[in-house]
Amino acid sequence: MNKLIFLFIYLLITASVCCAQKQAFIYIQGDKATPFYVKLQGKMQPRYGKNYCIISGLPAGGQEIEILFQQNIYPPQAFSIPVAENGYRSLMLTKKDKEYELYDLATGSYIRPTKK
Repeated sequence: MNKLIFLFIYLLITASVCCAQKQAFIYIQGDKATPFYVKLQGKMQPRYGKNYCIISGLPAGGQEIEILFQQNIYPPQAFSIPVAENGYRSLMLTKKDKEYELYDLATGSYIRPTKK
């Protein structure tokens, strides 16, 4: 629970910094049992923890990401995530109907993976 509170505070601080810099960011959290990595436009993003990722410095528009799972226990999942200028997206990686989707914490909707 303390880690969740810490992540929430970190997210708020990061949001205020990113908004001040006129850049957008995406926060993705997964479960503790399934570590993941994120690729943005074909480039691996730094991983600061096994169950979350913060991608900052993004321009407005659709961001193409790919989520890869540690030891390839699941196939990679590609997503297109729209981000507003100076905005942010808080997403939770969830398994639904035998595939992973991103649950938007702000809107309560799901972002389904794109088909390759």
